[in-house]
Amino acid sequence: MRIPRFYVPQPLVVGQEFTLPDTTFRHAVQVLRLNVGEPLILFNGEGGEYSAQMSNVSKRSASVMIEGFSPVDTESPIHLTLVQAVIKPDKMDFALQKAVELGVNTIQPLITQRSVVRIGKEQVDKKLQHWEGVVVAACEQSGRTRMPVVQVPLALERWLEMPATGTRLILAPGDFPRINALPLDLPVPIELLIGPEGGFTDEEVAQCIQAGVTPVSLGPRILRAETASLAALALLQHRYGDI
Repeated sequence: MRIPRFYVPQPLVVGQEFTLPDTTFRHAVQVLRLNVGEPLILFNGEGGEYSAQMSNVSKRSASVMIEGFSPVDTESPIHLTLVQAVIKPDKMDFALQKAVELGVNTIQPLITQRSVVRIGKEQVDKKLQHWEGVVVAACEQSGRTRMPVVQVPLALERWLEMPATGTRLILAPGDFPRINALPLDLPVPIELLIGPEGGFTDEEVAQCIQAGVTPVSLGPRILRAETASLAALALLQHRYGDI
């Protein structure tokens, strides 16, 4: 039986007993029905993970005892940023979840000309909180030991103005190189730009290329936005990472 993993954003020390945060309590006790003496794994996103045991359970709270630390490192050797145009909520959640499973370090939501979903200033905090919850759940499930960062959504123009420290790629239809044809010594980190449901406009693609973003293709078929990000990240991890 797999031992459940939980993200606890606080310092953790072997021998420490503490009360679980409310969200973790609800998942561990009210959903998974963990009881006194049952094992669990905790991580705080700073590397490694902690073995623990449920030490006390009541109707409204639970405490755990940390028993050991393992310096396990499940992170990819390359730093990947997914620059994902905002798409419909369920599709966006899927794209973020799979990106975390595939080892991305940073997620940069993007607003483009064909973005169906628009985010007002009053909605930003709520959206970020939701996306961070998706990232946390994906880390717990996939065994990640460091927490990817979800950035505040930006307009494409604003993102292009930001200095690039490695390689920027844009997935675009057309006669462009495939990912498996990119140089093996590609400068890192790598930022991968994925468009919305309707794709980037020709103007946006030209704007990106002019700004130094390298266009790449996944072949003759047009993939959905959430499929494209999954496929492209998997190919990048295969060529430069640990898949």
